[in-house]
Amino acid sequence: MIGTILRQRYRIIKKLGEGGFCETYLAEDLDIPVTPKPVCVVKRLKPREINPDSIRLFEQEARILYELGQNHDQIPKSYAHFQEGQEFYLIQEFIDGHNLTQEITPGKKLGEADVIQLLRDVLEILVYVHKNKVIHRDIKPANIMRRKDGKLVLIDFGVVKQINTTIAIKSGSTSRTSGFGTVGYMPIEQAIGKPKLSSDIYALGMIAIQALIDLSPRLLAEDDDGEIIWIDQVEISERLKQFINKMVCCEWRQRYRNAKEALDELNKIFVINQRLLVVPKLVPVRLNGKYGYVSGGKLVIPCQFGLANNFSEGLASVIKGAKWGFINTIGELAIPYQFDNAFRFSEELAIVQIGEKYGYINTNGQIVIPCEFNQIYWFSEGLAAVQIGEKYGYINTNGEIFISCQFDRTLWFSEGLATVRIGDKCGYINTNGQIVIPYQFDNAYDFSEGLAKVTISGKDYLIDKTGKIVY
Repeated sequence: MIGTILRQRYRIIKKLGEGGFCETYLAEDLDIPVTPKPVCVVKRLKPREINPDSIRLFEQEARILYELGQNHDQIPKSYAHFQEGQEFYLIQEFIDGHNLTQEITPGKKLGEADVIQLLRDVLEILVYVHKNKVIHRDIKPANIMRRKDGKLVLIDFGVVKQINTTIAIKSGSTSRTSGFGTVGYMPIEQAIGKPKLSSDIYALGMIAIQALIDLSPRLLAEDDDGEIIWIDQVEISERLKQFINKMVCCEWRQRYRNAKEALDELNKIFVINQRLLVVPKLVPVRLNGKYGYVSGGKLVIPCQFGLANNFSEGLASVIKGAKWGFINTIGELAIPYQFDNAFRFSEELAIVQIGEKYGYINTNGQIVIPCEFNQIYWFSEGLAAVQIGEKYGYINTNGEIFISCQFDRTLWFSEGLATVRIGDKCGYINTNGQIVIPYQFDNAYDFSEGLAKVTISGKDYLIDKTGKIVY
């Protein structure tokens, strides 16, 4: 095929890949009067036979691809489709970037925050796909591209089917179609030729598990009910475990029904604050005894506050007179001055002090966890350390004691683990409160990139999440 010119326009210059009944090539578009010529992707489909049904199906799928790509920036555009001899051709936009097999690679695990972002990014594309009653049916790392601008692009819709709810077999069930997909990412109902929208949710959940535990889905064991066994291989928040478990339920009816339902739940559990998308970098500055904020070399919020803290999640705590409140990024008062002290927002909650006690408010300024604690920390991974009496434990975002107050000191959670102290030694617990690294360190700090600094007999070391000293 190299050097072949299709339709006197598309010159094949490189083979990109091959599978089952499809070959993929890179081609130059000779009709465009520039040098070098722009490139596109050519998919060469080789059906088992050409007949009216296969021609109709090709036209149908090509039309779906065209409509999807025309109206979403993160799905490749389709430029043309045609038949030559016993072969079909699709001409599509070339995505300049790399696929996720370069990010989800053997020997590398992604952290919780990265996986949540991956889930959110892919689900946002799938919401549009599912809204158009289309099932992708082959979601896997190789079919998710990261474009040069950092955005994800969902590729290879070569086997998508239009769901026609008005056409069904006499029994009333969904019409049976091909069980095409990739082993490990393909759920049971798809393997037997009856894919659902939730089949795509299953595949994405398997990608999340693969990224978290560094194990190919093909190698994951199942229990007697056919459910994937994976939770014991990673330390992440209980919320994320439950979310992914629902994505990969063996029974399709127990999963999220479609991408919108899954995305709504994800954004509810791991709140996305729209202010974060537009917040400029604002830095407190003090002039003549008062604080304001500068950005881009300009004073953008006049100096008028007695004290001012950094912005977090689109809000900053400031003091006027004797009380603290919160301003937004254009300097407007968002939460009135009413607190004896106030701190930054984390996971949509901020610590405030009234009298001698501490509690939490939401971004609307409502006290959602009463000021009844002697000492508290900000929320991280859905939990916050609090002091009751002489001991420390952890509460959830509802203010309920989640890990009992039994520690002499605690820190916030990071990468699924938190430092706790009993007596003169520190260890680490997971988000269920279980000791996973025993009390043995004089000092211990939070994890970052899979490592944490600890002190033993006056010397500093780095440990991994098993507690093993690596440096």
